[in-house]
Amino acid sequence: MRNLKLQYCKELDAVAHPRQLLLQPELNGDTSDKSFVVADSKIYAVQESGDIRPKVIVDLPDIVGVEYLQLDNAICVASGAGEVLLVDPQTGSTNEGTYCDVGIERMAWSPNQEVVAFVTRTHNVVLMTSTFDVIAEQPLDAELAPDQQFVNVGWGKKETQFHGSEGKQAAKLKEGDSTANQDWQELNQDVNISWRGDGAFFVVSFVAAQVGRTFRVYDCEGKLHHTAEKSVHLQEVVAWRPAGNWIAVPQRFPNKSTIALFEKNGLRHRELVLPFDLQEEPVVQLRWSEDSDILAIRTAAKEEQRVYLYTIGNYHWYLKQVLIFDQVDSLALLQWDTRMGAEHTLHILKESGKQFVYRWAFAVDRYERSGVVGVIDGKRLLLTDFAKAVVPPPMCQRVLQLDNYINAFTWYETSLCVYTCDHRLYSYEPMQQLSGQEPQACLLMPDAELSRLPLANLTYFSCDYLLATHSSGGSTRLILLNKDPDEDEINEKGELCYRVQSSLRISGLVNALTIGANAMDEFYVQTVNNGHTYEVSLKSDNTLKVERSHVQLTQAADHIEWFTITSDSTGGLITLRNQQLLHMDGYRIAEDVTSFCVVGNYLAYTQLNALHFVRLKDRRQVASRNIERGGKLVTAVASEARVVLQLPRGNLEAICPRVLVLELVGALLGRKQYQAAMQMLRKQRINLNIICDHNVEQFVASVDIFLREIKQSQWLCLFLSELQNEDFAKGMYSSNYEAAKQTYPSDYRVEQKVEYVCRLLGQRMDQATRPEDIERFRLPVITAYVKLGRLEQALQLIWREKQANVALADQLLKYLLYLVDVNDLYNVALGTYDFGLVIFVSQKSQKDPKEFLPYLNELKALPTDYRKFRIDDHLKRYSSALSHLAACGEEHYEEALEFIRKHGLYTAGLACYREHIEFHKSICVAYADHLRANAKLDNASLMYERGGQLQQALLSAKHTLDWQRVLVLAKKLGEPLDHVAQSLVGPLQQQGRHMEAYELVKEHGGSRERQLEVLLEGHLYSRAIYEAGLEEGEGLEKIAPALTAYGTQLQNSLHADLQLFLEYKQRLLDIRQRQAKYGEGDNDADVDLEEVDLLSDTTSLHSSRYSGTSRGTGKTFRSSKNRRKHERKLLSLKPGNPFEDIALIDALHNHVTKIAQQQQPVRDTCKALLQLAGAADGDPLAASLQREFKTLLQAVEAALDEIWTPELLGNGSMAQHLTGPNVDYLALQKEQRYALISPLKRFKPQLNLMDWQHEILQ
Repeated sequence: MRNLKLQYCKELDAVAHPRQLLLQPELNGDTSDKSFVVADSKIYAVQESGDIRPKVIVDLPDIVGVEYLQLDNAICVASGAGEVLLVDPQTGSTNEGTYCDVGIERMAWSPNQEVVAFVTRTHNVVLMTSTFDVIAEQPLDAELAPDQQFVNVGWGKKETQFHGSEGKQAAKLKEGDSTANQDWQELNQDVNISWRGDGAFFVVSFVAAQVGRTFRVYDCEGKLHHTAEKSVHLQEVVAWRPAGNWIAVPQRFPNKSTIALFEKNGLRHRELVLPFDLQEEPVVQLRWSEDSDILAIRTAAKEEQRVYLYTIGNYHWYLKQVLIFDQVDSLALLQWDTRMGAEHTLHILKESGKQFVYRWAFAVDRYERSGVVGVIDGKRLLLTDFAKAVVPPPMCQRVLQLDNYINAFTWYETSLCVYTCDHRLYSYEPMQQLSGQEPQACLLMPDAELSRLPLANLTYFSCDYLLATHSSGGSTRLILLNKDPDEDEINEKGELCYRVQSSLRISGLVNALTIGANAMDEFYVQTVNNGHTYEVSLKSDNTLKVERSHVQLTQAADHIEWFTITSDSTGGLITLRNQQLLHMDGYRIAEDVTSFCVVGNYLAYTQLNALHFVRLKDRRQVASRNIERGGKLVTAVASEARVVLQLPRGNLEAICPRVLVLELVGALLGRKQYQAAMQMLRKQRINLNIICDHNVEQFVASVDIFLREIKQSQWLCLFLSELQNEDFAKGMYSSNYEAAKQTYPSDYRVEQKVEYVCRLLGQRMDQATRPEDIERFRLPVITAYVKLGRLEQALQLIWREKQANVALADQLLKYLLYLVDVNDLYNVALGTYDFGLVIFVSQKSQKDPKEFLPYLNELKALPTDYRKFRIDDHLKRYSSALSHLAACGEEHYEEALEFIRKHGLYTAGLACYREHIEFHKSICVAYADHLRANAKLDNASLMYERGGQLQQALLSAKHTLDWQRVLVLAKKLGEPLDHVAQSLVGPLQQQGRHMEAYELVKEHGGSRERQLEVLLEGHLYSRAIYEAGLEEGEGLEKIAPALTAYGTQLQNSLHADLQLFLEYKQRLLDIRQRQAKYGEGDNDADVDLEEVDLLSDTTSLHSSRYSGTSRGTGKTFRSSKNRRKHERKLLSLKPGNPFEDIALIDALHNHVTKIAQQQQPVRDTCKALLQLAGAADGDPLAASLQREFKTLLQAVEAALDEIWTPELLGNGSMAQHLTGPNVDYLALQKEQRYALISPLKRFKPQLNLMDWQHEILQ
């Protein structure tokens, strides 16, 4: 679907009578403007720019071949006499390369310039290296080895064919070689060589004795591989396609002329049929472009010479361009540019010395406002409207047949203008419909000036004017053509002529042109030299003026296109460079771009195997999708959301990208055209939630319009069934929506979207009064009930319909069964307690009547309340079942109690049987038993009391040591309170509740000695001193020894705590010092591989040592018991434990926390010692105790920062060492190791110091 668009045709002056052209390769990325021309036994250096005259480098008679050697920066020249020289292009000095004493017919270097092939005058093929060492030599007429000869197995033999009117005698005639009658000595004896693109093979075309013109294929080592099959009327030119698949040779048949395409093995593969006769117009040159895309055929007739440019697509050869030159100044040669990025540049030299440089680019000629695409094929213009049909090439919808070859065409509105090779213009107006009668063409002839100018970049500018460019030297002329001539603008034959209205010359070569947003007065041109894109305007007097430089790129672009955003009428310029860089107003969009196309408000572009969409407004990529590798954009039809791609084979693929479909759907929803939107969504398989999520406020306000627009009941059901509690405008389809602009009604929540929309639509559908609406909404209402989970209401609706129309009810039930599982629906029907409805549902299901009818009959025989109980019990609606069972009366008390116990419905049972006093107590007792079994004795005691079982209540309260409640219950039971109270003192003391035990002894008959004993056992010395002080006696004398003994014990305990703390701390510091000295590796050497399983997935301590074995994967310690066991092993303080440092940190944290909690006990003990003023050792012991604890606290405070280092915390300060390219693996290993510690214990404990010291003891 691509055409060759002429970007520019540059006219230069070279050397007269040229025979070969050499182009200097790119140096440092810059294209040299120097070339070398072989003419009249001389080689000239020609400078493209400036007025420098051609300089003679070397003078050598009878030059048969030249080659510019890039690595040697030298020109290799071969003469017919056998000399091969290396010429320095700068100085002209020559060196002898080699010499052939029998003379040289042809020389051809391989594309990689590693091997050179010669054909001598004696028809020997000689292959040499780049240093002219002989690789192989053999005669051209050498025979193939026997194993390489063609084998004929007899298929299609002449004797087996039907000969028609010739009769059987024709089978006996030997097939005569048609060339045998032709004198092979009269043929052109020229020898031609052509290399394959990879330099592995080359072909030699020559005239063989008794055979005629043929060719042979050799490899780069000089070995003969294949000979051509016998073919008649082959011509002397030969060209091997660089891609390597075809060898092109002109061949004439009696009924046609072709370019025969042979395979490497010499067999004829296919052909290109030429539109002329080779006898009248023989082929002079065949040249493939370097990328194998274009085949150039140069012919010579009596009156003129022509150059035909062919491309292939989908196995069809398209004639894209025809260049015509007169014989007055005939062509000398043509040659494709071999430099990078200039593969589609063709150099044509004339005998007079004129040089024309044609630069083409592949482009799709599409009409932007519709899907029409045109393809040039010789004298035919193939048109296809992809908005209506996707017609695979080479077929099309409409063919425009012209009298001459088409070189270009352009669109405007409904007009089509075609430019032919003889500079004629054919204008078709209007060109809207591709079907129907062929449109009439208006022929315009060129005037005298335009008939000599090759026009490039032909573009419609307005209904009356065309734009074109013509380059010469280093400047370009912008030409405004008037295609609507006056009646007096005719030539000598009386034909209407188009002419130049105005022109403007700008410096540089213009290679691309595009029309701006306002096509009446501005356009943009791109120059090759500096990458500038200029804005040019058309003034009121029809003159052109350069307004400004719109954008500048570092390198010139091959394609430029102006886009306009329809929403705000702004626009910009899209450029695509030959290096496949895509820019928008100079802003880089992407690289490796193969094609692009503007579609609506989006820019679509392809890369190797992906299609992307960029929003023009903010240049943000909104969507991407995979495509077949190598696919390129042909056109895009915004109105159909269709994108057409052409794949490398040439076949087409039409897709509807979601982003374009959503753009159309959004426009339809904005106009509240819900029917059309729904149709498109269903066609493109897009989730119907977008109907609501596109604009929730609008949808809620327009729900009546929605219900009125959607005529199909099934579509409404489909919409309701697809509803999800999700905003698809922010999720799946966020590419077309901006989250900040989404607004909701005040009572709308996305999490409740299904319920909200179904309830809203259900209410509106229930309000319908017209019979056709009621009929249309029946199924959607049922769907809404199902989505809301109200299956019972859906069944009731169907049951009501059954009373009026049985057939309709059957259909509704079938639909409901499609939405809901039949077993679930049967249970819902059973839950209505309506057996008619249950039977109605069962009949439509696959249930066996033998299963459900006996059960239903059994239920019918039961009383109403008990029947409902049985149904609810069957449906596992236990609370409802219990309420119905409660209504059955006293005879079902035992069953009710068992039912309550079975299903744990104690709370519901208490509520249902509140009026049944005695049975209510039974439930309380059962509930209390349940609570006691679950170790909830507090609540069990309360329920026993409600159930009247005070003894059980007393026992439960005793177990919880709720002594106040025990005494109350004991009083109710008449038990002696003092005895009960004394029985509670011991358990309270065991629980450490000494003060409560003292209160019981004091209030319930305990002696003073017993009270004092309880206080001393609980170390409540201050209270003991207080009680003893109130009473006269020997109480203080009993307190002093106990207090002194406790003070001494506490002092010893604090000293032991200090020693243990210092020991743990020193062990931890020693381990860290050892790790820092020897590294972590030695410390891990003794790790039991089974302990590795303690490491979590995210904080794994696995090293290559561990992961290299499979022994550590035997245990997973899934059970909590095993995990606790191994965690205890991990935190073992046994020296030598591989995780000893972790265990010490854990132990130190626990120890410091315990020490901090000793502040209040130490203070109270010291205070009690001070109160014993009469004790001789009271004050010294208190002072010593306070000093001991102070020393302990100071040691702990000083060591906290030393133990809990920053690396132990694992905070953000360490994060920079744990990620990125420069990972600190030692820090990472420590972080993983410390992660085994409890997160709380990785931070140093808080001491929460209080005022615990006594001033008088300091």
